[in-house]
Amino acid sequence: MSFSLSRTLRVLRLPLFCALLWWVGVGSAQATIICTAEMTNLAFGTVDLVDGSTPSSPTATLSYRCTNDSNTAEQVRICFNIGDGDEGLTNFNPRVMKSGTNSLKFQLYQGTSNVIWGSSGNGTVPNPVVATFTVPRRISSTIPGSWPGTATMRGELIALQGAVPPGPYQDNFGTVHTSITFSSSTGATPPTCGGTAADNFPFVVTANVAKSCLVTADPLNFGTIDGLPGMADRDRFSTINVTCTTPTSYTVALTPSNNSTTGSGTMTPTGGVPSNTDAVPYRLYSNAGRSVSWGSVIGTNTVAGTGTGAAQTLTVYGRVLGSNVNVRPDSYLDTVTVTVTY
Repeated sequence: MSFSLSRTLRVLRLPLFCALLWWVGVGSAQATIICTAEMTNLAFGTVDLVDGSTPSSPTATLSYRCTNDSNTAEQVRICFNIGDGDEGLTNFNPRVMKSGTNSLKFQLYQGTSNVIWGSSGNGTVPNPVVATFTVPRRISSTIPGSWPGTATMRGELIALQGAVPPGPYQDNFGTVHTSITFSSSTGATPPTCGGTAADNFPFVVTANVAKSCLVTADPLNFGTIDGLPGMADRDRFSTINVTCTTPTSYTVALTPSNNSTTGSGTMTPTGGVPSNTDAVPYRLYSNAGRSVSWGSVIGTNTVAGTGTGAAQTLTVYGRVLGSNVNVRPDSYLDTVTVTVTY
């Protein structure tokens, strides 16, 4: 009886011992890849949409890291996906920032390329940023293998948005608008990023549209006059183009070189005739009938308007008073300063 019992106990121990070895072996062979990332905010700063300049192209930096807790190096293919943002309302190309109900269009690109940074499976912007690399095996039981990396995002404002009102604009790309998907393998690099959701990298896009005006003016050329007393008045006109942000109120003042506040100036010789000190008087008006002087006293004899984001044409009506002319033949010139106050 004792001998048989002893053999029975030995037989029972062997399966228990083998099962323990099998469990430990499987646990040590399993791979664990963890990927995290964060994106800096993208700030356009203060932008002028009507002065003719090109707004800057700011950049933001995505920093990511994947760790490997297994005893085997892992090949990883990873996708960093960006959606439309809180203000997008499914607007991907272009994306939009909002200030109240006003919209400012922009786009996000991959680095210096013209490839829009999008997301896997998006029919409009289907291109996420993709990276492939090898994450080394763990260093010890407490220190995993690690692979860090970065990617650059570039922002561009869409052209021809002069009608956008001034103010602060923003689009928030929160946790539902960014995601990371990846696939890993101990063999060849995976052909796709798979569907494993690893992390997100929220960020904010901001811009401040400045109140602004741009002004250009065409010359006012009175042509050739006889320069004798009693000549008829010589009337000519010119144009000033004012472009201001919507709905910016502005006034336009005209000041001849003699600093007259009533738009009454004098043209002086350009040097064609030595020692010529004659002058040709002229006046500036804001109406075709030449009864309303255009000067530089705001609220009295200036011209007012409200910006629309597009160029607005203002006509300057000029007159050389024939009764005041008695000058030698020469070329005469004056410079009028156009001042836009807004």
